[in-house]
Amino acid sequence: MNTVERLLRILTRIGALIGITSIASLMLLTVVTVVFRAVGIAFPGTYVLAELLLIPAISFSLVYAAWEKGHTRVDLLISRFPERVQSLLEALMLALGTIFWAFISWSAIREALIRQAQNERAPLLDFPVAPFRWVMAAALVLLCCVLVFQVGRAIQATVARNTPSMDEDA
Repeated sequence: MNTVERLLRILTRIGALIGITSIASLMLLTVVTVVFRAVGIAFPGTYVLAELLLIPAISFSLVYAAWEKGHTRVDLLISRFPERVQSLLEALMLALGTIFWAFISWSAIREALIRQAQNERAPLLDFPVAPFRWVMAAALVLLCCVLVFQVGRAIQATVARNTPSMDEDA
């Protein structure tokens, strides 16, 4: 489990770096666009580029949030249950989330294959969109891997809470 955890941590950090770079590029693009528009110069294709930069920014942010357990939870309700029930509910919700994101990943992969076969190009900028679609698909697959890992951890925590320790038997 440690090897898998280390690999997922490394991939999540690389993804976070890609996401941060995308967000920084988006901010820089916005500033440059606003400044140049203030002086009457407009660059065609900036909206298209901004839309494409959002893809890795959002996709890898989801992965990082899942790794850091920063996803949405209903803590107010869940915190009222015993710890065993909390762990079991966490495992169940993560498993359901994994199924949801697996369908989204499958859809993203299919869409990337279809659009790549159609040689989809960015309007005005005329460069291939397929790499951005594949980045999103890869990020979503990584998200599913992180969620599966988190499900395993939650199940392990549930089992550990249900198994009496040696001190309790004595």
